[in-house]
Amino acid sequence: MKQCLRYLRGTTAFGLVFEKSATKIPRLIGYSDSSHNVDPDDGKSTTGHIFYLGGSPISWGSLKQETVALSSCEAEFMAGTEAAKQAIWLQDLIGEVTGMLSEMVVIRIDNQSAIALTKNPVFHGRSKHIHTRYHFIRECVENGLVEVEHVPGDRQKADILMKVFGRVKFHEMRELIGVREVTRNDFKLKGRMLDKLERSLSCKLI
Repeated sequence: MKQCLRYLRGTTAFGLVFEKSATKIPRLIGYSDSSHNVDPDDGKSTTGHIFYLGGSPISWGSLKQETVALSSCEAEFMAGTEAAKQAIWLQDLIGEVTGMLSEMVVIRIDNQSAIALTKNPVFHGRSKHIHTRYHFIRECVENGLVEVEHVPGDRQKADILMKVFGRVKFHEMRELIGVREVTRNDFKLKGRMLDKLERSLSCKLI
């Protein structure tokens, strides 16, 4: 807990920047990833996803998968389903707020086999033992609700939500997902919120 508080105290000037988009509704883009078999006790994988509206992250999360995946392909496939459910919910929410339909959601995955599994039912031999609920992403692709694309592993933004990195790699991933230092001159509230947060963290550390 002290390490977390020290990190928060040292990064009070860091935040997310939300910029105005040229289009009425920016495209919703998600990144989905999975760490296969990371729990030594039960062999379950960890799922992570992060969604961007335009160039700004608006939703992210990570959780342990409920069933054991027999391969990294299956782990990525199941992670993609969790991301697809979040994508549909976000798309409906944006539609309710704006009153307009957004473009098809794009989900980017760094595993080619998992992408093929979402698009090609011929892969039945690989997927017949996967629980039916995880085939939701295949239905979304077939119905044109989401589009699945490949992203190189070094550009997979969801990695930071599941994996432990060294200092240098962590800083690279933090910058990649869009967290950056917000200078007081650029901050619209002129640092008032930063000062309040600093005082709050100082009290907790004491």
